Amino acid sequence: MPTIFEIFGLRFFFYSDEHLPIHVHIEYGGNDAKVEIATRKVV
Repeated sequence: MPTIFEIFGLRFFFYSDEHLPIHVHIEYGGNDAKVEIATRKVV
């Protein structure tokens, strides 16, 4: 899983073979979230 960006302990990454819609994973302190790129919706 390539890390796109890391700042203030937040790690933004993606999986190249994952499902649609296109999204980015965000991880911080053992917690995680997904943000859809097109809508910027947090899932």
